[in-house]
Amino acid sequence: MLPAEVSTKIITDGKRFDVSVGKRISMLRWSEDGRHSGWSAGVDGGMLASLVRYTNAGRLTFATNTFDGFFGLYVGHATPDGWLGIFRVAHLSAHLVDNSPRFLTPVGYSQFWNEIIVGKTFPNPTELSDWDLHLQANLGLNNTSTPASDQPRAGLGVDYGYAFNGPDSMGLIATADASRAGVMNQKLTYAFFLGMGYLKRPQTTHRPFRAGLAYFRGSDYRNQLFFEKQNWLTFEVATEF
Repeated sequence: MLPAEVSTKIITDGKRFDVSVGKRISMLRWSEDGRHSGWSAGVDGGMLASLVRYTNAGRLTFATNTFDGFFGLYVGHATPDGWLGIFRVAHLSAHLVDNSPRFLTPVGYSQFWNEIIVGKTFPNPTELSDWDLHLQANLGLNNTSTPASDQPRAGLGVDYGYAFNGPDSMGLIATADASRAGVMNQKLTYAFFLGMGYLKRPQTTHRPFRAGLAYFRGSDYRNQLFFEKQNWLTFEVATEF
């Protein structure tokens, strides 16, 4: 869930452009049982920049209104039957950047938190399959938070994909996510996606990619503007590096 997502994507309605870049990097692996199981430890991080298109005195202008950045450390374990568990320590902060005609005063927004992430993939990663279903949940506590904490922080998501012509072909992708930041007066954020892309299966040789329609509802996920409600239908393009 944006903005602390370890993927790269562009979300736009033609006026607002939200660009995120993220990556999780394994630095150490041990007790491996095949390619897709074992223990790992590493780092992750990313950023979300929100740009808005304006016309100023007849001139087209793109202003970077907000910037969210995060980094974390994690230890994780994956099993051959598709279970994944991660313990993560992370930090996120949000900033008002420049030139917004609506918001002139920045909000202090910063957290350090611990969380546990649990996921399950169907069918097992070792199986050849034209479809893929991944369920994931996270639960954590904000150690420090500005604004004040409203514990816990939590999230729940489901990703489904069906490849039309074998597991290495283009297919239908649908996702749904709910996220709770654990911050006072910050409401739940809901995100939905429907489009085309490649499955995240071991048999897929293409880089994970998707393009389609996305819908967001709840508190604005740009944390500098979390007090704003959003109801936003957009076009999304996403990949992983």
